[in-house]
Amino acid sequence: MKLLASSARPYTASPPHIKLFVVFAVAYCIATQYLRVISSRDPSSFFYDAKRAYQRRYSLTRIEEASDFIAISGHDGDHVKAPSDPSICVGIATVQRNDAEYFDLLVGSLLDGLSDAERSDILLLPFIANINPYKHYAYNETWLYNLSDEVITYENVSARDKARMRLQETPNGHMKKALFDYSFMLQKCLDSKAPYILMLEDDVIAADGWYRRTKAALTDMESRSEHTSSVYLRLFYNTRIQGWNSEFWPHYLFWSVVFEILLVSVLWFLRRSNAAAAKFLTPRTIFAILFICSPACVALYFAAGRLTVHPNPTGIHRMNSYGCCSQALLFPKDQVPPLLDYFKKKKSGLRDELIEMYANQKGLTRWALTPSVFQHIGSRSSKWRGKGSDVVDENGLIATERIWNYHFEAWDADRLRNEHRYE
Repeated sequence: MKLLASSARPYTASPPHIKLFVVFAVAYCIATQYLRVISSRDPSSFFYDAKRAYQRRYSLTRIEEASDFIAISGHDGDHVKAPSDPSICVGIATVQRNDAEYFDLLVGSLLDGLSDAERSDILLLPFIANINPYKHYAYNETWLYNLSDEVITYENVSARDKARMRLQETPNGHMKKALFDYSFMLQKCLDSKAPYILMLEDDVIAADGWYRRTKAALTDMESRSEHTSSVYLRLFYNTRIQGWNSEFWPHYLFWSVVFEILLVSVLWFLRRSNAAAAKFLTPRTIFAILFICSPACVALYFAAGRLTVHPNPTGIHRMNSYGCCSQALLFPKDQVPPLLDYFKKKKSGLRDELIEMYANQKGLTRWALTPSVFQHIGSRSSKWRGKGSDVVDENGLIATERIWNYHFEAWDADRLRNEHRYE
């Protein structure tokens, strides 16, 4: 027994840096697994999962609701229309697409769920932009006339202008024709008494309650000092490009260095002021914190994704860059005339790029609403997309399908329906 007792080794605690490694490793693994869940829809995240990010959730519900609304509207002509003084003119320039029909879903989702007072505050002007409107599937549909305040066509355009525009209804003339269509619709809304003009592309759908949230956003925007220099309020943006943009790498590096300096300062203070901390913070422990744990945390921070660690604030916020695309833009009426002059001067080009160029030249503020109240659902573009635009990526998506806002899919359909009960 004495021999056994003398051979037993006394218990010695693990060195502080070993304890640190164990605790840090456990916490890091938990954090990583957590981020795999919450960052899977963030395109800028290392944990991004395209199958989940592009999964239609709320949009499927909204498409079904819009389809039912349109089906009923084809038989029911008793619908509220706008009076002479609406607050929003909604312009939708639509052309017939090959093997795709989205326009009816947009109109249905815009109007489904609106109260009579809300509907009467909207001037709905769909614009059949085909030179021959009979080419468009919706032109002879009863629901279009039952629901619209006026259906716009090129009927009253001169024969000479029609001939010119027919030549532009080709891949080579697309950018001129599309810009002319957009300008034509802007002018029609400008001629109305509405103080705001909402321009929509015809392959989006609206969330239930989009009107109330848009009106609240406008009230907020009008209270900001930059209101008089605001070119638009964006009701849809593509989250795919809201990431860690490479041109800002000096900014990211600066704050990473600041974090490291602050960490060094805290460790130095603790060693100087606290005996227990000084005993734990051995040179090896400090080395592990500064050169292993800290860089690993910074790496995990960026791996989490920009929209995860720095989400866009709920409500309106500035989006003067990376605000693609032009699916749903709400313009103050006084901003439209100079924008139309700019379009006339340019004559051709992609409208979203031209609007951004114009806003940059004039120093105008651009606002966006989060969560988005519109979603892009089109896979068949009305634009000529150029060589390679139909190439499928590694996730089975073509370019048009990647114009997406994953915040929209997080809307709760039941919650949105219930909001009507408490108005």
